[in-house]
Amino acid sequence: MKRIVYFVLFVFFASSCFRNSDVEKSQNHSTNIIDVKESVKEIIIDTPLIGGWARPFIVNDYLLISDSQSEEKLISIFDKNNFSYLMGVGDAGEGPNEITNMGVIVPDEVHHRFFVPDYGKLKVLSYSVDSILKNPFYRPEVKGDMKELQFPDRFVYVNDTFCIARSIMVGESKYFQQSLVRWNMLTGEMKLLVEGHPKIERKRSQFAVSLEHNLIVDCYAHHDLMTIYDLDGNLKYNIYGPDWDDKTSNDMVYYDAVVICKDKIVAAYAGGRNWSDEGFPNCFQVYDFDGNYIKTLNIGRKICNFCYDQELNRLIMVLDNEIQFAYLNLDGLIE
Repeated sequence: MKRIVYFVLFVFFASSCFRNSDVEKSQNHSTNIIDVKESVKEIIIDTPLIGGWARPFIVNDYLLISDSQSEEKLISIFDKNNFSYLMGVGDAGEGPNEITNMGVIVPDEVHHRFFVPDYGKLKVLSYSVDSILKNPFYRPEVKGDMKELQFPDRFVYVNDTFCIARSIMVGESKYFQQSLVRWNMLTGEMKLLVEGHPKIERKRSQFAVSLEHNLIVDCYAHHDLMTIYDLDGNLKYNIYGPDWDDKTSNDMVYYDAVVICKDKIVAAYAGGRNWSDEGFPNCFQVYDFDGNYIKTLNIGRKICNFCYDQELNRLIMVLDNEIQFAYLNLDGLIE
């Protein structure tokens, strides 16, 4: 009888170790570096003037660039095919229909609209792109409210009652807490989806979602770590880079924003000291959905922000360089 018990225990622990080894992966993400600097094409934007910390977004046929420091319209709309300027929207201010403290724009391409969080008023505004272009007096709709002590500072829209959001919780801890949640935009209710790596005390990360592939990718800013989950928050992989440790520090910057490009994960990566030029990403790391490193695309310029145009299969970038706006066609680069 004892032999049977020992055998069962051995099988259990052996299978647990096997499963764990499947989940925990170490990747050397500097073994296949491709220089694509000459493939980066400048986007010339003369009007309007846009600041250095602008953010690009794609909504259907349009490129949106937000600039929270703009003295004119906060959001500029361009034709994404030829980058011609169409119009601006969003006035800064505390009055009705004005934006007090603009957050990160959230595209909803299914309904030809985008959302703008206003953290000054704790409101989420909804803008219809088609209506903006037809009506110069267009006013946004208030879609939902945000709470003061726990709010989404990034989110991916699925429907009115289901968004995947990066939640910021302000509490008694010396650090504000960050986690991924299911967020109901209409009621404000949040349910924990992903808390984060158990060894990391202060989580700071960027995430991407693929509904088609049942995937959430979470990339850590101050730890050399990428995590992959399904849409229910079940951990699939922890991918550790060569500089992984679990200390609480923001001295180093590793991952920045991440996007899903067809069947690949593309993440901006720095791997340098914070508060210096090394803290800017200057390359994109490419992984498959199982967390296996494929290659690094070396841009050779400091990347401030970027987005992915799925239809045209290209990255739109804001750079800290003599070139401010640029794109990189991914055809043949990440297949």
